[in-house]
Amino acid sequence: MEKNAFIFNTNKCVGCMACVAGCSIENGTGLQVNWRKVNCHNNLKHPSLPVFHFSLACNHCEDAPCMKNCPALAYTRDEKTGAIIHHVEACIGCKYCTWACPYDAPKFNESTKIVEKCNFCVDRISEGKRPACVEACPVGALEFGQKEITEEDYITPGFVNIGIKPSIQMIPLREEHTTPAIENLDAVEISSEKLESYLPKAESKVSLDKEWTLVLFTLAVAGLVSWQAAHLFGKVEMSLIPFAIVSVLAIALTSLHIGKKLRMWRFILNLKGSWLSREIFSFSAFLGLTGLQLVTDNSYIGFVAFAFGIFSLISVDMVYKFMKRRDELVLHSGMVSLTAVLLFAWLQEVSILVELIILTKGSLYFWRKTVLKKKGIKYFPILSLVRILCLLLPYILLDLEMVMVLPISLIIIFAGEIIDRSEFYHESDIVTPMGELNDLLKEKGTA
Repeated sequence: MEKNAFIFNTNKCVGCMACVAGCSIENGTGLQVNWRKVNCHNNLKHPSLPVFHFSLACNHCEDAPCMKNCPALAYTRDEKTGAIIHHVEACIGCKYCTWACPYDAPKFNESTKIVEKCNFCVDRISEGKRPACVEACPVGALEFGQKEITEEDYITPGFVNIGIKPSIQMIPLREEHTTPAIENLDAVEISSEKLESYLPKAESKVSLDKEWTLVLFTLAVAGLVSWQAAHLFGKVEMSLIPFAIVSVLAIALTSLHIGKKLRMWRFILNLKGSWLSREIFSFSAFLGLTGLQLVTDNSYIGFVAFAFGIFSLISVDMVYKFMKRRDELVLHSGMVSLTAVLLFAWLQEVSILVELIILTKGSLYFWRKTVLKKKGIKYFPILSLVRILCLLLPYILLDLEMVMVLPISLIIIFAGEIIDRSEFYHESDIVTPMGELNDLLKEKGTA
């Protein structure tokens, strides 16, 4: 079925950025945020490698991940034009859509603390006009029209296709354009190490300096759920005031990560499609029911709270399904659900479960570091040693039967989990066009 779509010809684009200027003028965007971006393959202009560009904005996908995963329901589809529209008045600035979109279309505006993106020039195309970016292109590389898009339209090296049916037809490089037209006999051999260092550093959407509040929040979720479970099964004490203090701190930590804090209530509006909505709803229900359990001393309420706690742990791990891990492994030793099991095993003093989870987390950690080393990706061996010791030391202290062994062990365990969870963010990123083009360049440069 035909639909409104961009048509981008890789052979014609010269990277002049007229499309970016046209978009900015039409929509009045500031210098800090451009809704359209020209991504360049071979920013180095290395003479032995081809130079081409991708001019991309929002592709208004049929299965739009921004709309599907937004917890606040800040996105809708215009049925007449197919445009995915972002509603600024509903946006909470959580930036989750910027993780979900592989085309780097939603842009977080630091001054307004909310997200912006291309609107398909919906007013223009509703009147039969072309989008401003298309009108501005001087070489005809960017066009617009009614097209029946097939999977073959996405087969362009470096273009991300994850099955979400973007409304864009990519016309790939002709064979004669995949190598430089003139052979450069004096070109030096491309060093993979130097190529890596020369590549423009695409701004990472996930980094520890941005996500440290999420490190602490996710560990707080694991700690509270394991504490409640151990109390429910009669092993440890739990009183309302300490539980409430930790809960408020956890909520404060997650609120630091959103732009519009007074709109936090919108977090739970998309339970049907967003794991972030499910995380916030289930964790909030867990906190409320646990508080009620402590006030009423009703174990039935406690078991319902426990069920919500388990689902909140699953939801936290599922929120990060968009992450592109450098080790390319499915499981991670810093997963919140594994951390909760480890803490619960210690609080319950179930030695066989403690041994099993230590073995599981230790094996996953060692496996991950081995993969990173084979890939030549930098990691921190001393920090890794400390992390392994934080798994083993509490078990050794348990055998020594020391006084205050549980509090000391929990402090050591939490230190190790902070390291592991921090490394999870440090070793992860989000799929972006610039990142894919850089990977493509490295493949060509080292082939």
